[in-house]
Amino acid sequence: MALVSSGRRGDQVTLTSVLHEFVEPVSLTVDYQLQQYKPGTGGTLSVYLLSKQRVPMRLHLDWIRVWKGGWTRGCVYIPKGTYQVMFLGTVGVPYRSDIYLDNVVFLQSYVCDWHRNIDLPAGNFILLSSE
Repeated sequence: MALVSSGRRGDQVTLTSVLHEFVEPVSLTVDYQLQQYKPGTGGTLSVYLLSKQRVPMRLHLDWIRVWKGGWTRGCVYIPKGTYQVMFLGTVGVPYRSDIYLDNVVFLQSYVCDWHRNIDLPAGNFILLSSE
């Protein structure tokens, strides 16, 4: 997925999965790149779980590896339950804050090994920078 930042600062786009029953906890890894012209100008990437009632639960996206070229591998822990997974990209400085996602993988093992990365459910979307 590519979010090309030709819009206005604060514009958002979502990528949401179908509703899925996770019969056991899993780790989700994703490779992402956040273009940044200078510090504080880049976009943000957040990850949420949406319940059947579409109540959002913000996840903490921890990075586990960084490559040359600005790509980062992030990881979130998904508990047992029925959810949609939603990625929320938010534009920073127009034309200079593109966001890219690639290689979204669900793993049965605890790659993240962080069971505390789930915040309390919220009725609104609070952006969480991956930096």
